[in-house]
This record gives sequence, structure tokens and C-alpha cells, in this order.
Amino acid sequence: MTLILSAYDTDGPGDARDLTRLLAALPRERLRRLAILGKTEGTATLNDFSREVAIGAAKAAIAGTLGSDVAEQATLVFSTGCEGVITPFGYLMAELEDGAPRDPVAPARLALGVAATPDIAIADRGGRAHALAVADAVRRAMADAGATPDQVAVVFVKSPVLPRRHLGELPAAVAARAGSTAIARAAAALGAAIALGEVDEARVQDAAIGRDTTLHARRVMSFSGTELSNNEVILLANVPGAGGDLTLDSEPLADILDAPALLRLARRAGLPADEHGLFTVQGPEAMFLKVGVRPGGLVRGRRTTVFESEMDPDKHMRPVASGLLGAVFGTTRAFISGGAEQQAPPGGGLAAMVVKAR
Repeated sequence: MTLILSAYDTDGPGDARDLTRLLAALPRERLRRLAILGKTEGTATLNDFSREVAIGAAKAAIAGTLGSDVAEQATLVFSTGCEGVITPFGYLMAELEDGAPRDPVAPARLALGVAATPDIAIADRGGRAHALAVADAVRRAMADAGATPDQVAVVFVKSPVLPRRHLGELPAAVAARAGSTAIARAAAALGAAIALGEVDEARVQDAAIGRDTTLHARRVMSFSGTELSNNEVILLANVPGAGGDLTLDSEPLADILDAPALLRLARRAGLPADEHGLFTVQGPEAMFLKVGVRPGGLVRGRRTTVFESEMDPDKHMRPVASGLLGAVFGTTRAFISGGAEQQAPPGGGLAAMVVKAR
């Protein structure tokens, strides 16, 4: 297998012209898996329909270029919110058959696995059953990639939010999750962490999700939305003999201002530094950033208004992270997501980078 990863920019959620160009260059007869992870502009609120527009445009482009069967099997995950200096764009990931079996002693290269859960029942969303469904899907994505848990580099999960319109028909404990994108992200993160062996399944109970900060994943980025009723999983793993020339490395972020973590990641990847010690000369093939702020809004011991303004907290986090990453790498094209509930210790986050193997 050989994984191809390419980025494409968009002029709006419904623009798929650059994506169509990339799709047309793929060898249809060798295509095994196709996935898109995209950032689209929009309000990033519960009733933001830009995700549906972006998914529809991408699916139409795939169907028109590679066929409706490929479009139906493709995994399409879009996250809204390009505040700051984030260019609306997508990463196209295509895994191609190369006809050769994997050599277990060959260097590790990037492999792709995908899976989805069944629809999550309304009363289960944000609870233990939601997390366990994600755990099962991540295990299937690992099998799809031919990877073991220790080889997994990062897992992306798009998770459904419990709509507020169901408030009147739910028990109080379940109704408390309604409209909470944070709880949806937390449930997905803990489910993936179970599959990766990062948390004990027995500890992932309803009361712990979104609350027990001692439970968190280490290689998971989760997002939530109202455009889906199931969970979509995209998994990337460094697997010996996978083929191609890509690898992925990650680094935990101590907080939203942790520039040294980004520098460490770039140095390990062997990226050339400029005269200022930054990495604006030759960037990575792909960059992913999940950021958070401690409950209460303290950053390095000082008060912020992240949780005390009229703006959603994510709308504070994404601009900060885009400026930090843009300064270090000289780019506006990076997949940046705010809200790291149970994807890191409180206030922490995760940076991940795809580069060509040295």
C-alpha cells in the first residue's frame, strides 16, 4: 500500500475545483481507501450548515471523477471554524494498492484506516455507550490499516451532538448533555483511548465523560457536529512496510502557547530551520493541532476571557493557535481545532505532523 496525502484550498464550503483536480490524477484501478479531512469556514455553531455543504460538494466531486461507488465508500470529515489566519482547505488521503505484501522489517511508513459506528441512539449520545461504539470503530480502523495500537500515530473522530430538541423526552441526567459539543468530543476521545489502551474501559462511565480530568487520550483529536448521527473515524499509523514515503509524529502541548513543543516536533522531523530558528523554509506535508484552555480560562497563571465573553471558547482558541503555528511554520494552511476535552490533560493539547521520511 502507498498513501498519498495532498492539500487543496477552497473559495467557500461548496468549492471543490481544486479537489476535483487532485481526484482526476488518482489511478482509479489502484484505489483502496479514500478519506478527506477538511476545515471549512462557517459560524461553527450548532446550526452551522457549512459542513453539509462541504461534504455534499466533496461527495459530488468524487462521484463525478471516480464514480458513485467510491463516493459512497469515502470517509469525509469536515470541521468548521477558520477564525484567525486559517485558510479553508482539505487534506485528501488516498491509499493505493501496489501489489506487494508488506515487509515487516521494512521501515515504518504511514498507513490509513477508516471505520464508522452505527447511528448513536439519542439517549446514548455523550454517554458510555457512545464511547464504547467509538472504541469498536477505532479497533476496526486499526484492522483496516493493518496496525497495532502502539503503531497508531493519531486518530481523528467526528462525533454527533445530542440535539436540544430532544430535551423534553429525556431523563435529566441525559438532557444535561444536550447541545454540548464538548461532551460529544469527550465521549469520542475516551472511546478512542479505550481502543488504544490509553484508558481503562471500566472507568469510562457516564459521570466521568466531560468531568473526570484524570482520564484522557494521548493520540486522539475529536470534533463534533450536528450533521451526522454516527461517528466517523480516520486513523493514521506508522506501519512497517506500509509503502510510500510519509511518516507522522506527534507531540503533546503543555498549553495553547507551547511553541517549544512545535519546535521539538519540527526538529525531530528534520525540517530545515531558517536564520531565525523557525521552520518557514520547507514545511511539513500536513499539520494538525488540537488546542485547549484550562477550565476557568487561566493561561500560565493569568486570567483570560476565553470562557467569559460573548464568543464561543473555540473562537478564541483557533485564532491564537493559528498565529502561533503560522509564526513557527510560515503557513496559514493547518488543520486547527479548539476544544481538547479528554484529549489531553486540562489546558493541554496535541500537535501532529506528516513529513516525508528522511
